Amino acid sequence: LSKNDFIGREAAAKEFEEGGKLRRVSFLIEEGTCDVMGDEPIWAKTTNDYGTVEPPAGHGVPRHDADGNKLERPEPQTDGDWRVVGWVTSGGYGHYVKSSMAQGYVPREFADNGDEGMFQIEILGVRRNAKISIEPPFDPTGERMRS
Repeated sequence: LSKNDFIGREAAAKEFEEGGKLRRVSFLIEEGTCDVMGDEPIWAKTTNDYGTVEPPAGHGVPRHDADGNKLERPEPQTDGDWRVVGWVTSGGYGHYVKSSMAQGYVPREFADNGDEGMFQIEILGVRRNAKISIEPPFDPTGERMRS
């Protein structure tokens, strides 16, 4: 932002000042035997629309219902008290924590919410309970590895 004028400078300065709408978080998926691939919807127990999720663009990993049938344009993105608030970017099985894990973006209001029952991640048409991992699920100092 300290360089010459550029297209989008005002928007970038505003986001820098306000902190942006989204935060990247780590999820521990609490049930099931399959992992995310990317682009799976993140559901949150809220009725607020944070304006962070646009309708599906028709690209990315196809979504399926619980019977394995491909959903062409998955709708709706609300279900009672639940709403899609973000999308998974990547994930896999965490052998140390013995749990499926996912990375994704959610509205900043949710980033520090480690409550049980607050989030679900839809994997192959099934919404599975997930929890934001507030603390890193690994040993950043390598202390456990040495003991």
